[in-house]
Amino acid sequence: MSAAISLEDVHAAVGILREKAESQRSEDKEAVVKINAFLDEQETVNQKLTAELNEVKKGESQVLELKKDLDEKGVEAGEQRTRIDLLEKHLARSGDPEQKNYKDGAEFKAFNNWCRDGDESGEEFKALLRTDSAVDGGYLVTGEMDTAITKKIIEIDGMRQVARVRTIGSKSLEIPIRNTIPVATFEGEAEEGADSVSTYSNKVITPFRQTFTAPVTRDQLMDAEFDMESEILGDAGIAFAFGEGQGFITGTGHKDPEGLITNTDLTTLAVGDGVGYKASGEAATYTAENVITLSGDIKSGYNPVYMLNRRELAFIRTFKTTDGAFLWQPGLNGPTANTLAGYNYVISNSMQDHAANTFPLAFGDFGMGYTIVDRTGLSVVRDEFTLKKRAIIEFTMNRWVTGLVTLPEAIRLLKCEV
Repeated sequence: MSAAISLEDVHAAVGILREKAESQRSEDKEAVVKINAFLDEQETVNQKLTAELNEVKKGESQVLELKKDLDEKGVEAGEQRTRIDLLEKHLARSGDPEQKNYKDGAEFKAFNNWCRDGDESGEEFKALLRTDSAVDGGYLVTGEMDTAITKKIIEIDGMRQVARVRTIGSKSLEIPIRNTIPVATFEGEAEEGADSVSTYSNKVITPFRQTFTAPVTRDQLMDAEFDMESEILGDAGIAFAFGEGQGFITGTGHKDPEGLITNTDLTTLAVGDGVGYKASGEAATYTAENVITLSGDIKSGYNPVYMLNRRELAFIRTFKTTDGAFLWQPGLNGPTANTLAGYNYVISNSMQDHAANTFPLAFGDFGMGYTIVDRTGLSVVRDEFTLKKRAIIEFTMNRWVTGLVTLPEAIRLLKCEV
C-alpha cells in the first residue's frame, strides 16, 4: 500500500503545474488566466489547511508537555486528568482527515465481506431495498391490472327459448282463446241437425315495469381502468334476464310475471280434469316411470319438451328403463340434441328440486301454453343532478315485460307427494 501524500507534496505539485502553465505558450490566453486563478485558489486552501494543522500539532505538543509534567508530579487521577483525557479525544476528532482509518467504516466492512465470501447476510447489511417490505421499497413497485374482468356465470332460465314471445306497442295485449269446438252430429234422411258453435274466452296481459338502478361516483367513472358505463349497461342486461327468468317460473302474477309452478290451473287440479299436475306416487321423489308416463298426458299435435333444472337432470340421468337403457340419451353431432325419454329438454334453474310437495319437472308445448309479452322500448336515464353535491351519477334503466300461462292444457307438471 502506498504512503500517504503530505501537504509538502501537494505544494510541490502545485508549483510544478504553475511553472508548466506559465512556460507553455498558447494562443488561448484566457484559458491560461483561468488555470492560474484556479491554482491560486487551491494554494490558498492548502495554506489554510496547513495553518490549521500547525495549530493542532501545537496543541498536541502542549498536551504532551502538560501530561509529562503531571506524570512527573505523580498525578494519576482527579479532575485535571479527566479534563486532559477529554481534550485528547477532542484533538483526535479534529485532527488530520487523512489520518482516519477508513477500514473501520461499515461500508468497507460490508464490501469486504461481499468480495471475500459473497455473503450478504452479515449484520453490516442493516438497510436493504426490497419488494416484499412496503417501507423498504415495496410501495414503489406497482402491480399490473388484467385487461379483462373475470365474471361469475349467471344462470338464466330457459323459458324465453321455448315460450311464445310477443312484442307490443301499447299498454296491454288481449289474447282470444277458443275453449270448445263445434259438434258435428249425425242425422238420418230428412232429419234436422242440431245447432253448434265454438266458445271463446279472452285473457289480457299487461307488462310490468322492470327497473335497474346503479349509482356510481364520478371518480369511479374517471379513474377506473375499464369503461364503467359499458360495464353497467352489460350488468343491466344480465339483471333483466335473470329477473324475468325467475318470474316466468316462480312469479306471483302480481306486479311480476305469472310463474309456471304457481299457476293455479297447473298446481291445484289433477290431470283427470284435463289440466293440472300428475302425482308421482312417491314421497318426496319420483321414478323413471313417472318421467315416461308424464309425456302421455299431453294431447297429440302439441310439440312438447321437458323443463327442469340441472340438478334434476343429473338425477334423471341415473334412471334406466326395464331393459337397462338410460332415459337420457346423448345427441348426435349436428342438429340432433340430447334427449330425455325421447324428447328434448330445456334447463331452467328456477325449477324446484325434488322434495315433498314440490314440482321438479314440467312437460309441455310452452310455445302454445306460455306467452311472454315485451313492450317496445327501453328507457335509459343518466341522472347527474339528484346527487350532484356528492358527485354521484345514477344510471336507471326501465323495460316492460311479463309472462302468463295462456293455455294450461298444453303443459303438465310432475308433483312429488308428501
